[in-house]
Amino acid sequence: MKILVVAENFPWPANGGGLIRLANSVEALARLGEVDLFTLCDPRRADRTIPPTVELARLETTPYPRAARRLRWRTAWLARGGVPLEVAMRRFDPAPGVALQSWASDSYDLVWFSTAATYEWVGRPRLGPTVIDLVDLEDDKERQRATLLGREQHHGVADRVRRLVAGAQGRLNARDWGAFQRSVAADVDRVVLASDLDVHRSGLPRASVVPNTLRRPARPLGRAGVGVPPTVLFQGSLNYAPNMDAADWLVGQVAPRLRARVGGCEIRLVGRPTPGVERLHTPPSVTVVGRVPEMGPELERADVAVVPIRYGSGTRVKILESFAHRIPVVSTTVGAEGLEVTDGVHLLVADDPERFAIQCERLLTEPELRKRVADAAEQLFRERYELSASEERIRAVVQAVVGPGSVS
Repeated sequence: MKILVVAENFPWPANGGGLIRLANSVEALARLGEVDLFTLCDPRRADRTIPPTVELARLETTPYPRAARRLRWRTAWLARGGVPLEVAMRRFDPAPGVALQSWASDSYDLVWFSTAATYEWVGRPRLGPTVIDLVDLEDDKERQRATLLGREQHHGVADRVRRLVAGAQGRLNARDWGAFQRSVAADVDRVVLASDLDVHRSGLPRASVVPNTLRRPARPLGRAGVGVPPTVLFQGSLNYAPNMDAADWLVGQVAPRLRARVGGCEIRLVGRPTPGVERLHTPPSVTVVGRVPEMGPELERADVAVVPIRYGSGTRVKILESFAHRIPVVSTTVGAEGLEVTDGVHLLVADDPERFAIQCERLLTEPELRKRVADAAEQLFRERYELSASEERIRAVVQAVVGPGSVS
């Protein structure tokens, strides 16, 4: 079987949730057939490596589409509708589509796009039966963000106006993401999402679940006891808006309450930060570690992993990684959505700062609770979220799209 994968990023090294999902998909597809991989990529990126276990027939990288001038894409977005801001700003550059058409073969047994935006940016080509990984529901994410902006206390007239404008833009963009997702789903043979919850919420036809999964580690890195100082880990792409908001809320609202309960507690923010996140660096209480070459040392020193996400969609790979390494987790309800978890069994859940701090305190000071939660979380990971679970779903999607005899 001949497969084309068109990706919004180079998959390896897979050092973040989105890249882990992409790498898992490419590797699963490469086990089902001969894969050509065409990927958008920052040409300055120097760490591109293909694992020795992955066999690709052909590989091509091309720069991301250039963003148009702000006036042009904002005017187009406001005038037309149906194309979200994040897609509209780069859809005027034809270079990626031209590069794909000149490089790709005439036809494939299966074409797999890693995002809907990539499908749009390369001109919605039809080179064979097509699957698009929507990853999560961007319209839900935008609606949640707009609601959050309207609910939070503002600081002065200027801040209130900024929040009103941002909230209105978010609601319009949510509308456009919904229309865009429906348009893409109607245009292709199948779309995939990370959870049953997102498939249900989407209402999209021919939608299937491919869960986020991880390879089981050789050994769990979490420790049974609590270190000195007690260490709370929040990891993720800290230039991604939901994670940036989460970092602000964690440091500004949760951290003072937690330090009042657990003296000397250190919060570590790990991932590529924006300047705004860098300003949260106030050691020893808050350390902005930044991007690390690999997460092992940070996981080894973490006593609790936190997921203070207040808006989002999809499922959090960072929770699965903590489960696999036996690191107890405290999450918001939104942070844990889509995963088959139970509050008080696999993790602890809280949505206000005081309760979130209390839940962290419990996992730092109650050894029996720490062990019970870590045991249940590790078992759930092994039963439902190991790598084989997504491989089986990808195989089922391919069979549904290409035909029952397509995969041996």
